[in-house]
Amino acid sequence: MTEASITVTDARVSFGRVQVLKGVSLLVPAGTCFGIIGESGSGKTTLIRAILGLQRLQSGQILLSGKPLQPGRTGARLRAMTVQAILQDSTASLSPRRRIGQLLDEVSEVLAEPKDATRARAAALFDRLGIPAAVTDKYAHQISGGQARRVCVARALLMRPRVLIADEPTAGLDVSVQGDLLNLLQEIRVEHNLTLVVVSHNLAVIRQIADQAAVMCRGEVAEVGDAAQVFDAPQSDYARSLLAAWPRLHKPANL
Repeated sequence: MTEASITVTDARVSFGRVQVLKGVSLLVPAGTCFGIIGESGSGKTTLIRAILGLQRLQSGQILLSGKPLQPGRTGARLRAMTVQAILQDSTASLSPRRRIGQLLDEVSEVLAEPKDATRARAAALFDRLGIPAAVTDKYAHQISGGQARRVCVARALLMRPRVLIADEPTAGLDVSVQGDLLNLLQEIRVEHNLTLVVVSHNLAVIRQIADQAAVMCRGEVAEVGDAAQVFDAPQSDYARSLLAAWPRLHKPANL
C-alpha cells in the first residue's frame, strides 16, 4: 500500500456563519504530483493553509507522513522541516527589509546547521535553478517575478522538506517562463524524491503536471482520482461543467 504524505480527514473550517471547508477528505500519495483545482472561493487556499498549520480546523484531522500536526514552536519547527510552500505572490513572501542571502541564512538557524553549510547548499541550488549568484545581495523588489519564484523554490528546498506545495506557481509569469517552471518543479520532485502539491484554478497547469487531481467546489471535494481520468472522463456534474467551460483549441474540420 502506497504511503501517504498528506492525509486529510473530514476537515471543517468556518469563518463566522460561512462554512469554508465542509468535511474535506483527501489522501496524497508520497512521491506523486497531486493537483488541486477549483474556482475562486472553492476552499483551496484554506485547505492549504490548514495543511501548513496556518489555519486551525474546527474539526477533522490532518496527518503529515502519518503524524498529526503538533502545536507550539516545536510543532511548527517539525512541520517546517516536513512541508514547505511556494506562495502565489513570491515577492511579497520575501521580506523587503533583508537581502536574499540573509533570508536564506535563516534556514541554518531553523535546522541548527552551520551557516557555511547552508550557504554551500544554497549556492548549489541557485546554480541548479538558474539564479545568478549576485541575487543574494539584492532585496526582493530588485529582482524579477520569475527570479523571486525561483528564490522561493530554493529557500523551500533548503529546508529539505518531504512535501512541497506550490500555490498558483505560474501566476503572473510569461507563458514561456510558466512552462520552464513547471518542468523544473517536476525535475526537482524526482531528484529530491518529493511529494509535490500544485494548487491552481488554471486547468492546463494541472493537466500538464499532475498524476492525481482533486476538484474542489464550495468547500467540498467534488471529485478526486487519476488526473487523466478526472480530465478526460469526469464523473461529477460540477467537474464536467468546469471542464466544459475550459477553452481549448480545436483543429478545423477541413484540415
